[in-house]
Amino acid sequence: MKKNLLKKIAKISFPLVLFIALASFNYGKFETKTVTGEILDMKCYMTSGAHGPEHKECAAMCVKGGSPMGILADDGKVYLLIEGKEGAAAFEEAKKYAGETVTVTGTLSEKNGVQALIVTEVKAKK
Repeated sequence: MKKNLLKKIAKISFPLVLFIALASFNYGKFETKTVTGEILDMKCYMTSGAHGPEHKECAAMCVKGGSPMGILADDGKVYLLIEGKEGAAAFEEAKKYAGETVTVTGTLSEKNGVQALIVTEVKAKK
């Protein structure tokens, strides 16, 4: 009787322990990153390279209309900006700065060569 009970417990606990181990390994892949740069509307940037002060008004309209946002970092890298489950307010705040330079903090995520920041905080450049 005890052997059967131990076998049942082992059958249940092994997959659970394996799941927890894999989940914690995956969770560790994400890191917090802070980037300073210009908030882009990705549509105009990717189709024509448009950005900078002369594109600010268009960027604001495009982002307001639903165009994906990104940030052109000071080092020239572009990160897609993503709304997180808990960061909706920060993501909405980023929209207000389309075409402007800000500092964005978020969780870095990379999939198949695309780098994204899941936005958690936005600060206007002073």
